[in-house]
Amino acid sequence: MLRAAREQSSFIAIPEKLHEGLQALQEAFRYAHDVGSEPWEFAVSMLRLEQLGFNPSDIRWLTLKGLAEHAREVTVQGDDGRQFRPTGNLTFCERTCVVLTDFGASLVGSQSDKQSLPSCAITTPDANGRLAEISKPEWNPQSRRLSFSGAEVKRFKWPAANQEAVLCAFQEEDWPERIDDPLHPQPDQDTKRRLADTIKCLNRKQVNELIHFRGDGTGEGVTWEWTGVTT
Repeated sequence: MLRAAREQSSFIAIPEKLHEGLQALQEAFRYAHDVGSEPWEFAVSMLRLEQLGFNPSDIRWLTLKGLAEHAREVTVQGDDGRQFRPTGNLTFCERTCVVLTDFGASLVGSQSDKQSLPSCAITTPDANGRLAEISKPEWNPQSRRLSFSGAEVKRFKWPAANQEAVLCAFQEEDWPERIDDPLHPQPDQDTKRRLADTIKCLNRKQVNELIHFRGDGTGEGVTWEWTGVTT
């Protein structure tokens, strides 16, 4: 099924002028992954990317191709972690910051290894780097098994109420790109921190790292993406 998706894919040729800026975004993505935090904690400011040769049209193109996302930073003194608010795919402001999607990081990383980032044409499942119309994850609450395209992603030996609540919500809604936080509020817990911790746990100890979960930048929703890895 994944092979069929690739055969139906389109090509993305990355302009040479974006090389330096994409390397900065890739570095930020790897730092976040290394310390187990959300990519937004290491988001790169639009000002810095402009210094590296980007312009607003470049960021719009990366966004529409599913390689990057951007949001306005709204962090204030005293916040526990950086905070962001979506501004729309094609609009920016002075505090706009950018992160690579999982697909974008995979693409940039593979091309960096080949030292041919500018010249290669890369196939993608669709414009967003996902297989939404061809294959979706599947969560079986009875066996506590999460799978994708027939391959096991994660299986819980013991109950994990918060993680299972997120997976059940995705399954019930037929795996949309985003869902609202499904966890019931608790008076003694920070809801945003609890959701962030749950997302981190979902991404850990996957048998096959085919799916990556993350926050939507507001602390009130969860998104998922196919990692671009085949089994």
